[in-house]
Amino acid sequence: MSALVFGAVLLSLLLVPHRSEPARPSAFPSATGPSCRDTDCEGRDPAVTKCGDAPETLTEHLTSTGASVQLRYSRVCGTSWARMWGTRIGDGVELRGRVARVNNRAEADTYVHTPMTATRPGTVVQACFLPATGGGRECFESAVDGRPPSVPAPAVTGMATPLRPLPTPTTDPSGRSLGLSASGTPLLATLLVR
Repeated sequence: MSALVFGAVLLSLLLVPHRSEPARPSAFPSATGPSCRDTDCEGRDPAVTKCGDAPETLTEHLTSTGASVQLRYSRVCGTSWARMWGTRIGDGVELRGRVARVNNRAEADTYVHTPMTATRPGTVVQACFLPATGGGRECFESAVDGRPPSVPAPAVTGMATPLRPLPTPTTDPSGRSLGLSASGTPLLATLLVR
């Protein structure tokens, strides 16, 4: 009797629809992709928004002090920014009025980048290196082309295999289906021969 009662309770729990809590809105639109696009990214950090996950380097400039500066572009986010490394404390980089400076040794040993700015294809983007130890600004530029994001082609590892014809249904004289065969031979006969 107790097994019957237990079974009835279990069955009712499985069949009764459960109410779930309403989904809470996320702080980011996507857990896997960028959290902004175009003008929504204006002034934001490419690393925090995930726009810097797979950017393109439009151009790179080696400065007179030995620092490297790159113009970066994210097609997914529609934004650009400048980043630099190999710098000294006080060095800066500027992109469209947005400046990033090296403030300490830790920043000098890693990358420092400007906030993002919305950038449409065809736009010419200019960055300027601002050396801490005198000297003038070193500016360089690059255009953002209008091509779509690239998709890597599959690697070719050997000779191509010729295409096989699609299988066709086979029947016996009475019209009963015998299975599928690519050559027209009944499937049973094909299996027996192999």
